Amino acid sequence: MSVERQSATAARPAIATETHPDAQALRAWWTEAWSPATKEETYEITDIEGEIPRELHGTLYRNGPSQVVLPEEGYHKLHLFDGDGLVNGFRFDDGHLHYRGRFVKDASYLREQKLGRYYPNGVNVVVPPENDEFTIRQQHNTNVVHHAGKLLALVENAYPFELDPRTLDSIGNYVFDKPMVGYSVSAHPKIDGRTGQMLIHGYQWYEPYLQLYVIEPDGHCSLAEGVDAPYSVMMHDMAISQNHAIFPLAPIMMDGNVLMGGGSLNQALSWDREKPLRFGVRPRSAGGEVRWFDAPSSAFFFHVGNAYEENGKIFLDACTYQNPDNLLEGIREWRTGKMNYVDAVPYLYELDLETGECREKQLSDRGSEFPRLDDRLVGHPNRFGYAVVARREAGNSYERVLGCIQKYDRQGGPSACHDFGVGQWTSEAVFVPRAPDAAEDDGFVVSVVYDGATRKSFVSVLDARNIEGKPLAKAHLSHRMPMGFHGNYAHGVV
Repeated sequence: MSVERQSATAARPAIATETHPDAQALRAWWTEAWSPATKEETYEITDIEGEIPRELHGTLYRNGPSQVVLPEEGYHKLHLFDGDGLVNGFRFDDGHLHYRGRFVKDASYLREQKLGRYYPNGVNVVVPPENDEFTIRQQHNTNVVHHAGKLLALVENAYPFELDPRTLDSIGNYVFDKPMVGYSVSAHPKIDGRTGQMLIHGYQWYEPYLQLYVIEPDGHCSLAEGVDAPYSVMMHDMAISQNHAIFPLAPIMMDGNVLMGGGSLNQALSWDREKPLRFGVRPRSAGGEVRWFDAPSSAFFFHVGNAYEENGKIFLDACTYQNPDNLLEGIREWRTGKMNYVDAVPYLYELDLETGECREKQLSDRGSEFPRLDDRLVGHPNRFGYAVVARREAGNSYERVLGCIQKYDRQGGPSACHDFGVGQWTSEAVFVPRAPDAAEDDGFVVSVVYDGATRKSFVSVLDARNIEGKPLAKAHLSHRMPMGFHGNYAHGVV
């Protein structure tokens, strides 16, 4: 059995850098954009167009999958969710920008380094067990959050993994100072923009199916409780409002018997179209009881934008997939380049706390993902938001997907969009205020953009009040950084 670290790009054909590349070129670029890098890099980024605003003083952290030891079937067998965590730190300091990338050296990473082969099962890969043991692959590749002085790499089937905020060196598993009531937490904590409390949920295929933790600004865990839920689902994200935690119970069902029988997570997931999308609403205080609200339509979403309370109702926006069957197939084939792109579209959900009713409204037909906002307003009324949206005029899926960043206005003002162009795919947009007391949209929208033609990435800094305009800065990396999932900005951590 070969144990060499295979190159996912070794067989890549030569591609011309056309002004408008054809579908074959775009597919090759897209596949390479997600392929792993196996080297850790550290350097100052000096190839900069424009000027980095000096108000940016902190670190943008990004996380994503970059599998070092590939399965025998090769890179293209991997599911979108498969891969070692590669945390990237972009340090902004007085107009300069430094890059550092480090792998999350968790148990799965170390095990494979020792064995020299892909092990155990991935989301889409099944491998023979060692000594009939039942082992779950836990790769911290989804998000990275700085809270209470700790930098935590996250994935939704493990406890957090702590990294050094400045060096990104691995420290180890991080458990809260109350007994954990589940075997993992999610990758999408919500940090209240006013109180600094971090709420994070966990889910699993056995009872309690759902758990809630509250972490205070000093790192103390003040709440660790199970939450009553009727069945086990994949629950990627949650939301918070001023007084409540909101759990989206979308019917992507998770069959634990498949996992226990040696199957992959991909085999264990299925959409039950007969079940509704439901929202569990629970007070944030200890001992709170959950109420369930049924949405009019069955659907699924990965990501919530924001939620807040007003006049006895909770308003929650999310990027909603109306056909989860297509979604499950799409993310399974993501790395092959056989992309039938399935758009999530923005929805607004209204939960009436008095009547128990749930209303829904589709806000646009334009594909939208990775919703973000000014983090100072998480859990509270916000006016502006940002999302990665599909390009309007596009001949194929590779031209549409992840092409633009849109700023939207909850008060009905016009939306504004920055189009990076064909073959340039942006990550999630992160808003950074110009100053601690700056107005809601007075600041910068920062993202990492993969340029298929150059096979490298650049950091884009946009003026949030002129998002359609030319970037204030484009800082070009000198190495190829794979596309990733999520990240956050930490002020002053340099």
